[in-house]
Amino acid sequence: MSCYASVSISLDGYYTGLNPSAQQMLGEGGEVLHAWLPRDVIDRPESGVHDIIAEEYTRIGAVVMGWDSYEHAEAVWGAKPPFGVPVYVVTSRYLADDVRHGTTFRFVNDGFEAAVEHAQNAAGDKEVGLHGGGAIRQGLLHGLLEELQLHLVPVLLGDGRQLFDGVDPADIELEQLRAAEGQGVTHIKYRVRYG
Repeated sequence: MSCYASVSISLDGYYTGLNPSAQQMLGEGGEVLHAWLPRDVIDRPESGVHDIIAEEYTRIGAVVMGWDSYEHAEAVWGAKPPFGVPVYVVTSRYLADDVRHGTTFRFVNDGFEAAVEHAQNAAGDKEVGLHGGGAIRQGLLHGLLEELQLHLVPVLLGDGRQLFDGVDPADIELEQLRAAEGQGVTHIKYRVRYG
């Protein structure tokens, strides 16, 4: 079982500002982290517009995310979320599937690894994507994240949620696979190795 993840992050390591919510899914001041992302790409690839994002969509067959990511972004996604693949939401809540145009959200109550296993079964020969900082952190802590694409935005947020919070640096090694400059962002892809 291995996973892939992609996330925008500030130079000081934050993937949201303070107090993310359904009203401000990237927290206070965090919207700057997605300013580089063309709005038409978010609605799913007609995204020859951005090769790096197009690549992410084509390699992912299912997604795992935490409850916060689901709850904070569902209003933004509306009836047509950008995934187009099954999404497994790790939560303690018992809910019926949330079926939207091209995407079904399934709620998994028996932990992160179980959600990844369900997603792997659904993904077939494609990869499992981890969506949101919490899921990415769990992927690192469980040794399941194989590749990490950071969209490094040249801004200091100063506070919020840090991507590598709670991850022991002695446990992981990042091997750079690619770096690409963009407008207001540097895309750096890493292979994750575990010690």
